[in-house]
Amino acid sequence: MTTRKVWKYKLSDIKSFEQDCARLGAGIAAIEDVSILSEPVQAANLRIPNSLAVNPMEGADGLEDGSPGPLTYRRYNRFAAGGAGLLWAEAIAVTPEGRANPRQLWLHEGTKDAFADMVRQMRDTAASGMGENHKPVIVAQLTHSGRYSKPDGTARPLIPQRDPYRDSLVPEQEPSTEKISRVDDSCIVSDDYLDRLQLKYVQAARLAYKAGFDAVDIKSCHGYLVNELLASRNRKGKYGGCLENRARFILETVDKIQAELGDKIGICLRLGFYDAIPYPYGWGVDKNDYTKPDLEEPLRLLEILRDKGVRLVNFTIANPYYNPHVGRPFNQPIKGAYAEPEHPLKGVERLIEIAAQIQKKFPDMVLVGTGYSLLRHLMGNVGAAAKASGKIKIIGAGRMAFAYPDFAKDLINTGKMDQDKVCVGCSACTQLMRDGQSAGCVVRDNKIYGPVYKRGRNSDRANLARLAESCFQCQDATCVRGCPAGIEIPAFIQAFLDGDDRGAYEIIRRANILPEVCAWLCPVESQCQGGCLQRFIGDASLPIADIQKYLSHQANKNGWSRLRVPQECTGKTVAVIGAGPAGIAAVAMLIEAGHKVTLIDKNERLGGMIETVIPEERQLDSFKSEMAAVFDNVSPDRLELRLGKPLDENFNLDDILSEGFDAVFVGLGLPKAISTSGLSLEGLYDALSFLRQAKSADSIDVKGKRVAVIGGGNTAMDAAVTAKEQGAADVYLLYRRSFEEMPAWEAERNRAMDCGVHFMILTQQLEYLSADNKVTGVKVCPARLAEPDESGRRRPVPVEQSAYILDFDIVVESIGQKSPDKLAAILPGIEIEHGLIKTDNYQTSREGVFAGGDLVHGAATVVAAVADGMKAAGVIDAELRF
Repeated sequence: MTTRKVWKYKLSDIKSFEQDCARLGAGIAAIEDVSILSEPVQAANLRIPNSLAVNPMEGADGLEDGSPGPLTYRRYNRFAAGGAGLLWAEAIAVTPEGRANPRQLWLHEGTKDAFADMVRQMRDTAASGMGENHKPVIVAQLTHSGRYSKPDGTARPLIPQRDPYRDSLVPEQEPSTEKISRVDDSCIVSDDYLDRLQLKYVQAARLAYKAGFDAVDIKSCHGYLVNELLASRNRKGKYGGCLENRARFILETVDKIQAELGDKIGICLRLGFYDAIPYPYGWGVDKNDYTKPDLEEPLRLLEILRDKGVRLVNFTIANPYYNPHVGRPFNQPIKGAYAEPEHPLKGVERLIEIAAQIQKKFPDMVLVGTGYSLLRHLMGNVGAAAKASGKIKIIGAGRMAFAYPDFAKDLINTGKMDQDKVCVGCSACTQLMRDGQSAGCVVRDNKIYGPVYKRGRNSDRANLARLAESCFQCQDATCVRGCPAGIEIPAFIQAFLDGDDRGAYEIIRRANILPEVCAWLCPVESQCQGGCLQRFIGDASLPIADIQKYLSHQANKNGWSRLRVPQECTGKTVAVIGAGPAGIAAVAMLIEAGHKVTLIDKNERLGGMIETVIPEERQLDSFKSEMAAVFDNVSPDRLELRLGKPLDENFNLDDILSEGFDAVFVGLGLPKAISTSGLSLEGLYDALSFLRQAKSADSIDVKGKRVAVIGGGNTAMDAAVTAKEQGAADVYLLYRRSFEEMPAWEAERNRAMDCGVHFMILTQQLEYLSADNKVTGVKVCPARLAEPDESGRRRPVPVEQSAYILDFDIVVESIGQKSPDKLAAILPGIEIEHGLIKTDNYQTSREGVFAGGDLVHGAATVVAAVADGMKAAGVIDAELRF
């Protein structure tokens, strides 16, 4: 077993730190008085109110269209409130193909207003947190990700030239050319492309100005496209060869932005000065020794930029995707990566000293330093020493800002940093990015990013394989018995361990045509994973659902999940009523059987309550991506969609059958909410309506309000969590039975508690109170549990003599669900019993009409509905072929 080198150093106080630095031969100075960091800095027309900056760190938390998402707003409001004088926003793509991930920010006409809103909020938050006179400079970093472009989550590199070191797209401790290349000549961008890209930067700069940014950064670092151009000595044409050509893109883009906007917006660069990659592929490197910087060309470029009026430059070196230890010293590497090969304090020294050479050469320019985050609570002391000695003008913090967004406020107001809030150099924020998740501090902001980190680790194949090794390969496996679809779990686990991802997926697909969304929405802790023997006699259940998610994602990405549509159609036609999971599963299997299908649903979108009611965070975009992949190759002559077509007395089952369909499948689900009051009051909602509106543009305003949710099922938890996340001051969940009887799944119940929902169990609502037809509160009383009722749960008995009143602004009822209104009228000839369709092996009382899902069995899981739809399709196919 290889032992990882652990580098020792002390950060307890300045004296111990200096002793460690002396022992290492690292010339890093620190001083007690950090007041110099409160001094304002002038960079051309930009007045920066203090000498502290939040450096750009990508969060990968934007929306699909490139606009800031909720976590983006949260991060930047925290940064703004934190007191730094310079807020350097992260990489914002100027063109869609240049996005580093599907959630990278992208500035275009359609997202300009969202960016403007974010900037406005930042300014308001900064004034609120630091006083009205605190006006931080906000920079928009414009970028093209180049060889690291993954606009749809798949690597789609765009490069200026072939590079034998970086073409493998993997990090390495020492540069090597003996690796498999993951790019080819088709990835090289043309001169014409680069000409047009300049105009994209100009357009983005114009939009950044309109959105309220103070300056734009032409990002030229970290191996992104513009940075690589600087080292494109082997490229032919006007963007390669001599320095004049290699710097052409940057300099002409600066000229074009100045010509367009004049001094309306500042122009700055985050510039990589030293790549630490062998010549001729590295920029700023010694020709004979890549471990030594040669700043001749970077300094020549900086001189030209200064002559063009650029006065603010954010200093950095190396490439976090290729040689992270050079430019981002760390204690702990990400999983599977190389360990830190040098003492991290030597890395900090390198960053400080290279920046010092540049700052002293250009005293009239403002350089923003980096590398200070590793120093934890001594960051300010070392930064103050560097500024006092003229080595730097502004101290930047990247990882530190993730962990400790108010570091600047504490340094300015107290002269020190809190040891319990600082970055610990664990690389978890980087791990989040590498795992395809949104980035933040897992240690200091664990409530938000702890679950995200776990999700990311559980999407990594190597990690999943390690956990899957403990599978017992049981006979008559209890995990299989816990799966409503009957997936052969041990078989797909073994195929996965054997490296046969497609074979593993095919095993799953035999029983579940929509495995990704089911893996997200299933109560696995009480189904497959609840039956795993490792839960009882091992360390923990196998992550069955996470492995299924991984395999499904691979299938959707690689085309394995596409429907296998027969070339010849059977000539039979089937109508499917209801586009929820049962209906969609039936549609898929009937198409694979060769039949033509017409899908009818009242909603404009497919998915039933998955799409209209279940909150996004419970399934992310799994349903949309799976639907797009599964039905990718289905032509209109095999599937006709009639969406936005509700069934009623004027269009019912008779009308559908009159069109001559050979069979009909009914999968309408239970779309109506049960109410206990029948009242119509402002502020009183049923849970389904509340959740539908929360997912629409017509969301109910709950900010600052007191909300009561009546019920104890999963929908109640969704409603309570949604209200809390949308800004309710307090959310109370009122449930008349005990925790033991509560039907919500444990994971959903825990999610609600983690969000701060108040649980009032054994509490019976008696009456809703109102004034002027508006809800004002709920009259409740304690409940005692008696003998079990027909549900098998102990019956609650209200203690009405102890009733009391709770004030609420909004009440959401989540008592249960029922069948559509006037069911007998929309499904004439179908036998209904207790509000559900009566069937015999999916056959209803009307010939040629079949049914499945919740409208047959009562409310159940998504996977149960999918399994029902698949089985019903098998019965229909057999009937049609008889």
